[in-house]
Amino acid sequence: MARAGHWGEYVRLLEKFLKQLRSEDAHGNRKLFLDDVFVAYLLAFFNPTIRSLRTIEDFSQTVQAQKHLSIRKITRSTLSDFNQLADPERLQPILDALRRQLARKSKRQSIGDDDLDELLQQTVAVDGTFLPAVAEVAWAMCNTNNHGAKKHRARVDVHLPVSTWLPEAIVIPSPGQSEADSAIERLQPGRIYLYDRGFMSFALLAAHYDDTHALQSHFVARYRPAGGNSPTLREVKSRELTEKDKAAGVLSDGVGHFKSSNPSRHRVPRVQLREVIVACEEKGKPSQLRLITNLLDVPAHVIAMLYRYRWQVELFFRWLKSSANFGHLISHASEGVQTHFYVAVIAVLLMYLHTGYRPSKYLFALMGQVGRGAATLEEILPILRERERQNELARQSAARRSEKKKQQST
Repeated sequence: MARAGHWGEYVRLLEKFLKQLRSEDAHGNRKLFLDDVFVAYLLAFFNPTIRSLRTIEDFSQTVQAQKHLSIRKITRSTLSDFNQLADPERLQPILDALRRQLARKSKRQSIGDDDLDELLQQTVAVDGTFLPAVAEVAWAMCNTNNHGAKKHRARVDVHLPVSTWLPEAIVIPSPGQSEADSAIERLQPGRIYLYDRGFMSFALLAAHYDDTHALQSHFVARYRPAGGNSPTLREVKSRELTEKDKAAGVLSDGVGHFKSSNPSRHRVPRVQLREVIVACEEKGKPSQLRLITNLLDVPAHVIAMLYRYRWQVELFFRWLKSSANFGHLISHASEGVQTHFYVAVIAVLLMYLHTGYRPSKYLFALMGQVGRGAATLEEILPILRERERQNELARQSAARRSEKKKQQST
């Protein structure tokens, strides 16, 4: 456990990386460097009142900030210009180092299902989220919401390992780039990727194989019901469902292959694919979930359970927007947004490392008190432990009520 004290103590843990950030800036006339921007963003993360270039400028002149900055003031005009020149990827080594530390300290927790538990260690949920943006943001997308209103929003794509809840890739896509095309650029061998139906793409499917159709990575993707733009699985061989499959709501399980109606345009590898249909509810009405996967040797009920973990990335976005106050843009440049996003994730890692608790709105609020100098880490830890104890009791109580309700309904 780290010593209690001002958040500046945690910043000093990053000194080696901060020096590297400064040394890599070769421009002799530059007055603002990535190390200062990183520190300012990190300190501001824990103060919900600092959410604009102007408030960052004011904050940079305070005693708290000046202890850690090499510049007297970060003016908003300079910071705006800097955000257009920033290279967010230079923060990746910090993110990787903190994730390694967390991996060493964290104990692997079993969920009680050996088949599923092993798979989750390799599983990455992939999705994008929209942030409000004004029309003049060149890379923002204009789309229509559920009420028919047109909005300009900027998308951020994230690859989130479901076993850690900590992003391994943060991407600002190119203007007009689809979620599927963005995901293709970040695929890694040996992983299992979870995709929602917005990723339905022959190109993404093919990217999980090499040019000889040799398997590189696995996926579980939600597809729309067959017909129209959604392909039909051909030459399907049905598999017998086990009692566990039926208990998990699996309706059918079969293996076949896809065939493109336009082979010259869509390259579809002739590989075995599996279709698992699962009963579910949507908007309170019975529905079906169509899952396409290249996991051929895994029980069907495990496929159904595995896909549920895709919600981890949705929960991460929700936490980031509601609890961590990352709900709007402070930069019109995609590089600036990605830099700000990197810092937010690094701050989450630091909270996790120094408290031992997964991020929550309670943890963020208490660590904000430490960041502002209103409390020490030692003072907030007993409060946090008690809050987590109460939350765990509430979760257990809810689980018991849910189980009782299921038993009564059967």
